[in-house]
Amino acid sequence: MLKDYKEQIQDADLVLVGIGHELRAERFIDFKEVIQDKGYQKLIDREDEDGKWMRSVYERAYLLELGQVSYFKQLEEVLDGKDYFVITSNDDGLLYHTSLDKNRVVAPCGTGDFFQCETPCDQQLYPAKLGLDDLIAYYEETGKIDYLECPKCGKPLIFNVRTQGNVSSYVENAYISTWAEYTKWLQNTLNKKIFILELGEGFYLPDLFRWPFEKIAFYNKKATMVRVHETMYQFGEELKDKGISEKIDSREFIK
Repeated sequence: MLKDYKEQIQDADLVLVGIGHELRAERFIDFKEVIQDKGYQKLIDREDEDGKWMRSVYERAYLLELGQVSYFKQLEEVLDGKDYFVITSNDDGLLYHTSLDKNRVVAPCGTGDFFQCETPCDQQLYPAKLGLDDLIAYYEETGKIDYLECPKCGKPLIFNVRTQGNVSSYVENAYISTWAEYTKWLQNTLNKKIFILELGEGFYLPDLFRWPFEKIAFYNKKATMVRVHETMYQFGEELKDKGISEKIDSREFIK
């Protein structure tokens, strides 16, 4: 459990945390339970593309309106007062609804806060909330599912989140400045006592932080790395002496 590593975290000069797919929003939130709008309830069993799209509209709107959540409370407590950075491969924005320093959290896959042109015709991002509210109001009034259009080229607007299908067209503007701060922070980790905590990533996007974390741990002689995952918790031979595997669902680990 996370509390078992509190002393090591407190003793470290730096703490690097990766938040992965085991800790995505739908593993904490039962959207069917919390979104009571009649329009959403009608969509629950629809598996066509229109139904999936409209469900995602309701769910994104709910996530944007969240207050502070308690899902990461223990992590917040052990990081309090530490020099840390948190990177996540999730695109739900949950970490921005915690007491973590928002300048020390980077979400390279997006947060759902913006729309972008599907193509894209340019690098413009559009705040999502107004568009989501309009889509929901139109659907609940007419029963019809609509889409938003790019005001410049007329093609569909999509959520500004990175998926396997849009890697080449994903607009990175929303996170790029924080990513620069993250890479600058990483440059100062060499020869520092660093505690690396990888939570629930598996092989969802291993090039984002699973493999980079391993590289940091390998070259930094003062590094300790803990990998938490229910099934993909293993380390290679090169890290067997400094990598600690925790075979447990990350949700249980951070409780």
